Amino acid sequence: MKHVVDELSALLDGALAPEARVAVESHLAACPACRAEQGRLAGALSALARLPAAPGPSPFFAARLAARLAGEPHAGLLGRLAAWRWRLAIPAGGLAAAALAGVLVIRQQRGLELAAAAQLDLLQEYETIASVDDVETAEDAALIAQLDTLDRGGGR
Repeated sequence: MKHVVDELSALLDGALAPEARVAVESHLAACPACRAEQGRLAGALSALARLPAAPGPSPFFAARLAARLAGEPHAGLLGRLAAWRWRLAIPAGGLAAAALAGVLVIRQQRGLELAAAAQLDLLQEYETIASVDDVETAEDAALIAQLDTLDRGGGR
């Protein structure tokens, strides 16, 4: 059985269509839980109706509001920039992030190039030795690389 709690406020306000009103009232006749909820809502509405009316605005409210609005800065370049600051901040942040990514990629590429340049010296020395036919096997090449490492490390 579907309860009609959502329709109770509209029923009490007289805002239900006639066929919906009949359906809700027939449900209320058979459902004590929904009848209890209707009683709580009716009590709350009657308590609200007994409250005094809200006071109106002071006599000088309109004049103070007009004066305050007239004093607001609307013109000038700074006023327009202040209104657009959040619309400009998002693209500027994206541009800064793209620039940072570019710098990081360039730094990483530079590191790879420096590592390749260090190996280039060894390659040139290997080509010099290989041209004399002293390097015949992979073991000879490994020995030359080891000697080059010792030579660069200060003979440790």
